[in-house]
Amino acid sequence: MGVVHNAQYFLWFEEGRLQISFEVLPLGEAIRRGVAMPVVHNSCHYQQPVRYGDELVLYTTHRLQTEYEGRLEFEHSLVHAATKVEAASGVTVATLVDFNTNELIVRWPDDLWQRYQALK
Repeated sequence: MGVVHNAQYFLWFEEGRLQISFEVLPLGEAIRRGVAMPVVHNSCHYQQPVRYGDELVLYTTHRLQTEYEGRLEFEHSLVHAATKVEAASGVTVATLVDFNTNELIVRWPDDLWQRYQALK
């Protein structure tokens, strides 16, 4: 049909989320600390079709919190590079859990929280 499958958008959103997340907690460090950041919510609003070969730009932002609320929210906007028209927008929500117990981490280690607060 010539258009990109709807599941692909979530893979693009994941790239944006991980780029921000790894600034705070790189994968190797997360493994050493026994920490995982699973996605607990994903949504996408499709506005314009994306065709194979379209050049796209993904903008991902996060809502910086003064205190950890048990969730991290990322907003995504996928834009056609040539026309600057938004093709899709979405939200991803992740949380922080102990990899071994699968329990929610309610307080971030101070060094990680400082890295998070330093994000722009």
